[in-house]
This record gives sequence, C-alpha cells and structure tokens, in this order.
Amino acid sequence: MFDIIGKVFFSLLAVVGMVELFRALLFRMLRTGNPGRLFLVVSFRGHDDEAELALRSAAERVKWSGYSDVRVLCVDKGMDAETRGLCEMVCGESSEIILCSDRELGDILAR
Repeated sequence: MFDIIGKVFFSLLAVVGMVELFRALLFRMLRTGNPGRLFLVVSFRGHDDEAELALRSAAERVKWSGYSDVRVLCVDKGMDAETRGLCEMVCGESSEIILCSDRELGDILAR
C-alpha cells in the first residue's frame, strides 16, 4: 500500500518538475534584451488586517520573478491610519516597495 502511494507521489513530483523545467526554458527563450519595467500593484482601502502579509508576499514574488527591474507599488486608496502605518513600516524595510496615493500612481507609471 505504502509502496503504491510512494510511487504515485514520486510520479506527481516528477510531472511538476518537468512542467517547471519546460516553463523555465520557455521563459528563457522568450526573454528579450529590453524587458521594460515591471510593476506589481497592491492597493488598500479602509482597514485591512492582512496588509503587511500582502506586501511581504508581493515583495517575495518580486524577488523570485527573476527580473531585475521590478517594483511593488502599494497604492493608498483611502487607508485608515493603522493600515497606513503598517504599509509605511514594510515600505521602509524593503527598497522595492513604493507607497503612493492613487493620484501619484499615474506619475510613477509614466516615468
């Protein structure tokens, strides 16, 4: 019984590994000399208990993306004081996260 479960689990891991290898090769082939700037936009409105987790998760996704010029934009669409304080704390710890208002978002994207 455990032998069959082990073989099924190993087979699933092998399939996932092959798919990931194919994805990595495909991304490598499609990469250009000028990838442009990438932005990951996270916006908050009102009170959000998971704002810190969302920003840290976005920062990790940026690190694992494989691109060199990626920024996380934390957009204030009317946060309360506690959520804004958490966002400012996380933005201060990480250089790839930029805190901006929804009016400043267009200026940042236009640069």
